[in-house]
Amino acid sequence: MNLSLYAKQYRQDLLQRLIPFWTEFSLDTVHGGYLCAISAKGEPVTFDKWIKWHGQQAWAFGKLYQLTQHADHLQYALQGTDFLLHFGADTKDNWWEIVDCTGRGVLDVSDTCAEAAAVAAWSLAHELTNEESYAESAKKTFLKAVRRREKALQKRTEAVLSGRQLKNISELSALAKALTASQKLMSEKAFREKGEALLHELTKHFWEPRANIMLENVFSEGGYSDCLLGRRIHPGRVFEAFNAFYELTKVLNKRRIRQQLAQHVAYLAETTWDEAAGGYFHWLDVKSLPPSEPDAYYKYAWVQLEACTALLRAYQVTQDRALLKHWQRVSDYLWQHFPDNSKEGEWVGVLSRHGEPLFNLKATSEKSAYYPIKNLLESADLLEILT
Repeated sequence: MNLSLYAKQYRQDLLQRLIPFWTEFSLDTVHGGYLCAISAKGEPVTFDKWIKWHGQQAWAFGKLYQLTQHADHLQYALQGTDFLLHFGADTKDNWWEIVDCTGRGVLDVSDTCAEAAAVAAWSLAHELTNEESYAESAKKTFLKAVRRREKALQKRTEAVLSGRQLKNISELSALAKALTASQKLMSEKAFREKGEALLHELTKHFWEPRANIMLENVFSEGGYSDCLLGRRIHPGRVFEAFNAFYELTKVLNKRRIRQQLAQHVAYLAETTWDEAAGGYFHWLDVKSLPPSEPDAYYKYAWVQLEACTALLRAYQVTQDRALLKHWQRVSDYLWQHFPDNSKEGEWVGVLSRHGEPLFNLKATSEKSAYYPIKNLLESADLLEILT
């Protein structure tokens, strides 16, 4: 297995197939920021803008600039970070989930994912430009996001008669990524305190000890909820969590937690792969009950991409060569099914269980260049290290 050839393939496809689509079709040259819903032909489907999408996209192109040193990639990233500075929140620091084309608020946020994405983007922008406004916004926003989330969770926990309140692991992953990105902007004490708290929540709230598995949705105070959402095993979200917490466990010297997470990645690689049709399932039921929604069987590109990175990192931790076999299996599936060979390029976002594209939009509220850039770059770097 020539891992360096895979690394070369990852980087080449990123630069030749993916990036040209985004630089040509997704910049809003009139109002700033990005167009977030784009057809297969590059036509805008809506001019509304998702704030989390902007943070993720800006961070991704900042990472791409670190590789290519192309000024266009930096300018692309800064168009997103600057849009967030002006339009991510209102004058009272209440964040928006969606704004219109000019930046006017449309929908309030329901969690801290948008803020976390902005923090990661601003932290990287400061690293690339030394512009202090990015650093100040990142520090302020991260601390406010953490406090707001803590208050919201406490309120839910105390409101025992207000219905079922669940929290999702993706929000925790977003905060871990934001914390790692902004490490140089805060004191060592503050970084460690926030990191310890996030790791505690990951291992004590989302880990189900009876099944020895990581859950996607748990009660606000932690713990298993025997309902449709509470029973979900979401491999993509767990792969994403491992990737988000990997650097944090290294900085905080949490070797045991990193080992535990790597072993869980290995377990999911065995149990959530679709042996009949290939690819990792979107989600499964912890009790092996039939799924309540058809998307459980869909194959999402971002899930396979996060799996590639997580499996390589898990191999670094455990040195279990079975993980390399799992990685090659999902990598081959990824390249066989998701790259779009049309003249516009880019990738297919979601397939049916048996590999048929389900829709041809290239940008949606859930699909951007973030997951491909992030994981192709990180996987390529890991492959070079393992060569």
